[in-house]
Amino acid sequence: MNNKTKLTVGAAVIAALLGTTAIVSISLGNLADDLAITETAETALSEPVGFSHCLALNQEFANGVTALAGFENLGEGPIENPVINPSVFADNAGLDSDRDGIACEVVIDPTQPQNWESLALPLETCQLKETKNFFGGGSKGFPAKRWNQAVGNVKIAIIPVDFSNAVGEGSPAELFKEDIRLIGEWAEHFSRGKLTYDIEFNAESWIRAPKEAQWYTCNQCKGAIKELQPKNTGVQQMIAAADMAYDFEGVEIIYFIFPAQAEEEFGTTSYGFNEKFSSQDGPITASIYGEMGGVVGGRPADPSVWDHAVHEMLHFQGFVGHGPSNWTGHYISVDQWGPSKAVTSWEAFLNGWFDEEEILCLDKESLDQELFITMDSIDTFGDGKESVMVRLDDEELIVIERREPGPFTKMCSECNSSIETGFTAYRVNVNNPHYRDDSDPDSDQKNFWSFLGDNKKPKIDDSVEYQGVRITRISDKQMKLSLD
Repeated sequence: MNNKTKLTVGAAVIAALLGTTAIVSISLGNLADDLAITETAETALSEPVGFSHCLALNQEFANGVTALAGFENLGEGPIENPVINPSVFADNAGLDSDRDGIACEVVIDPTQPQNWESLALPLETCQLKETKNFFGGGSKGFPAKRWNQAVGNVKIAIIPVDFSNAVGEGSPAELFKEDIRLIGEWAEHFSRGKLTYDIEFNAESWIRAPKEAQWYTCNQCKGAIKELQPKNTGVQQMIAAADMAYDFEGVEIIYFIFPAQAEEEFGTTSYGFNEKFSSQDGPITASIYGEMGGVVGGRPADPSVWDHAVHEMLHFQGFVGHGPSNWTGHYISVDQWGPSKAVTSWEAFLNGWFDEEEILCLDKESLDQELFITMDSIDTFGDGKESVMVRLDDEELIVIERREPGPFTKMCSECNSSIETGFTAYRVNVNNPHYRDDSDPDSDQKNFWSFLGDNKKPKIDDSVEYQGVRITRISDKQMKLSLD
């Protein structure tokens, strides 16, 4: 053998000869040279085996496994160094979800100790006062204006009404049983137990209105259909038709369900804020809503009722809605049939649902150091904060929220506006005008609130800055606040 020949001996041979678990290289020089044994990469010599999931694989290969020493992590990171074992990787390539040549990699936890406690301010600091550009659809800032209470017990009547020329199909008791349940559970979850809907729903069959569908319209509502009789006259007729089955005592909101045909062919709709009516149970004052988009062609083929009812009732209860970006699906108030039925923490704050348990209030002027804040989500809640509000001045603040899958929220990366696990942030200026024009591509920026960054992908992947305040993602549950 030439004294310059280099021989590399495989792992299995070395293991058998030396009892080690390392790949080594043996260099044979001339006889006077020392024998050099050099460790080049750690591996495992267990028999190749396929695992059904990463939890099982990580029990034997704690940091995951890769085929090549020159691996490049394409997923979340940084990661712990995986074991290099081509055979094991080949048997478990299906667990390499991001196709980067590493199966079941383990992300190094970058979380830092939280350090915000000394800078937390009373919530009054973040209760920005609305003093101008008022509009009739609700409050942008404090104090909240509403037509019906947002906390406590609110009695609502949900009444399915049909017409001789637009007949309802099926049994309402069966059709809407699940909707009634979800309305109650939704309110309990997102109000943090501060609101209960007392639901009056006693319709074994459709309540028949005394006149045909075209008589129950509203020229101030969607579609601006000409009224053949005053809209409240029509509402009173429908209340009277339901009076034998319903207990109207104490009812604050009435939500009518109409057949799709009534809306689409005749423009049937009802609307009103705290209007006065009579019933066999005495006089009532109630807000009224009835239509599901059929008048303007926006009704889905098989719409659910509960989320649409909640959306409209929230408007009566002080939730201005339709922001920070309308039709994005991030909240029930921007798209009642979207993937998430959460509420914005700003509106929950305005209307008494969120308090010190959920909100951390800070002031930009006090941010004299980097703050690390670990958050729970507005979808599932927990023991930590669900919302961080940074006051910029007397009129404007930043709201930061964390999102994740929940009982009323589905993640949707392919949606028109992606909803993904992680952080989002939006600005609120309580004295800017309320502007909503779904046909205007610049509507968000003209409105009093809007997402920071791209409203089509508002999740903060790295960082976002507004008015000198930078929000940086540290992990899926922790973010950093700093001043630029």
